[in-house]
Amino acid sequence: MTDQKFPQASAKSNIPPFYSLFHMPLVTFNYQDFIQLLGHTIPKQTLIERLPMIGGDFSHMNGDEINIEFFPNRPDLTSVEGIARASRAFFGFRTGLQTYETTPSDVSLNVDASVKKIRPFVATALVKNITMTDELITSLMGLQEKLHVGLGRNRKKVAIGVHNAEPVKPPFTYKAVDPDSVSFIPLAKDETMTLREILKKHEKGIDYAYLLEGAEKYPLIVDANHNVLSFPPIINGSLTEVTPYTKEIFIDVTGTDRKAIHYALNIVTTALAERGGKIYQTTIHDEGKKIVSPDFTP
Repeated sequence: MTDQKFPQASAKSNIPPFYSLFHMPLVTFNYQDFIQLLGHTIPKQTLIERLPMIGGDFSHMNGDEINIEFFPNRPDLTSVEGIARASRAFFGFRTGLQTYETTPSDVSLNVDASVKKIRPFVATALVKNITMTDELITSLMGLQEKLHVGLGRNRKKVAIGVHNAEPVKPPFTYKAVDPDSVSFIPLAKDETMTLREILKKHEKGIDYAYLLEGAEKYPLIVDANHNVLSFPPIINGSLTEVTPYTKEIFIDVTGTDRKAIHYALNIVTTALAERGGKIYQTTIHDEGKKIVSPDFTP
């Protein structure tokens, strides 16, 4: 494909003044990895000149490493997978709404009434056929943190848990418990702690303890055998830590805004699908309702 077929733009886009009021997330990705995800070849210089037209500002390049800041109203572009998806339409390779196939599963999560006054909403998904490459691990970690900061308002509005699904057994339960009644080994530690101890001793607990200030009970996600997956919005359990050998990922997104948590879940889930993951639907039982999740209805 020749250079002339691509729309023209300058490398530096003109950012409206009001965007200076917001944090623009910097997305760093490898050019070769992007081309592989895109499924088409675009010259590197053409890419950095015209990609900002999607809604961002080219920052800098170091060899094959490209850095672009995207406007905060496009959290779907905070990963290389999302950028590749948008680029297929922008450059005319695959126009129209992108669709993703989902497969039903028997994985379910029960929402207990005890959590409703603390952190009321949850959405989940299961993704199989995962190959945990270095590129995927780096991208997934970066995407999760950028969504926490922007869409998630530093985890207050949205918090995302990404788990190795193999060590745990559904159905899962989302509930609130007494801070001293449950102990588990949190990520990055090798000792068992109660929820209260995590807020005082764990780095993430100290950083985000204010989100649970005043709560008499704390949110928790456990499996059928009472193994802890997540203490949202603080930390996951070490049992479900994602490793280079993980093949199946269970995702939980909790928060205070139903629309925002589903948006975040869809962004993470489809990013994994762009890497070849197969998406499975889960069922959430909440106040007598059955909610199929993820939901990709436009």
